[in-house]
Amino acid sequence: MKEKNPLLTLLVGIVMLGVGLFWLFNSVEVSAIGWGSSVIRIGSISFPSGLTVVPLIAGIFWMVVSPKSIMAKILSVLGVVFIVASIIMSVKLRFESKSLYEYILMLVFIVVGAGLTARVLLTGNKSDDE
Repeated sequence: MKEKNPLLTLLVGIVMLGVGLFWLFNSVEVSAIGWGSSVIRIGSISFPSGLTVVPLIAGIFWMVVSPKSIMAKILSVLGVVFIVASIIMSVKLRFESKSLYEYILMLVFIVVGAGLTARVLLTGNKSDDE
């Protein structure tokens, strides 16, 4: 069976997906735990999150001493990655309470919108009988 208007289906899917995701994201409260005072645990090892800047400082120092060193650049990039990761790890997400009806409606918008969008993008204008 051929789709009558794939462009309309795509637009309806994108709008439904956007509305559902917007509703979901507006239902989440984001707060910080406290970046400077938190402790990062990797396995059984724990250290203060302030130590995440040490690889960046060491990488920058190494780049000043030896500007052509690839390892110094890698260490600096890893330092930035560690800092960003520790900031992300210190974020706390809390989902606001919703009625079951609102929650199901939110999920229906997301799933149906994604399904309609995927159907048009993945199948194109092919018929189901082929």
